[in-house]
Amino acid sequence: MDIKVGTIIAIIRGIHPDDVCAITEVLVENGITWLEVSLSEEENGIRCIEEISAHFGNKVHLGAGTVMDRSQVDRVMKAGAEYVITPGWDRDLVRYTQMKNVEIFPGVFSPGEIMQAIQEGVEVVKLFPVNDLGVSYVKNLRGPYPELKIMGVGGVDLQNIRDYAKAGCSFFAIGSDLVPRGASTKDLSKIKEKAKQYVELMKEIGS
Repeated sequence: MDIKVGTIIAIIRGIHPDDVCAITEVLVENGITWLEVSLSEEENGIRCIEEISAHFGNKVHLGAGTVMDRSQVDRVMKAGAEYVITPGWDRDLVRYTQMKNVEIFPGVFSPGEIMQAIQEGVEVVKLFPVNDLGVSYVKNLRGPYPELKIMGVGGVDLQNIRDYAKAGCSFFAIGSDLVPRGASTKDLSKIKEKAKQYVELMKEIGS
């Protein structure tokens, strides 16, 4: 799966399935086509994946986040997810997902976990929680892992995203600062404005 440098992934968490398509429409219209639907509330998340997949098809890159076991991998694939994001490192889950020919962006925290991910052929890792680790941590990873593609997740916002991009994060998954947890159609104007700001900022950083 070709994820371009500078991509913003919107994290959908705690949103009612009746509202998720309206929120997705606003994101897509304003340049954000990568979505991660969290399974922190599993049944709700599955329903949201089904709704987005049915209404948007290949207009979006639809993934599932907070995936922690094999059964969830199977469920999100059936619901229409194209890729999987995990909160932490699990070699068995990575191998299982790869066996299913599904892209996985596994969560990592330490250089040791990054080494294991590379050994399994993982091309993109999710560094989480990146804001707790800090900008210097990301910079230091570029020494031993110059080719590593890092997705920064956790505490990233409009104020610090530029610093993390310069430090070495290639992509970002943004949660509540872009789509508030439990958002509804009442939040569409706020989501629209934030989507525009993130897309424009990433264009500036990349230019």
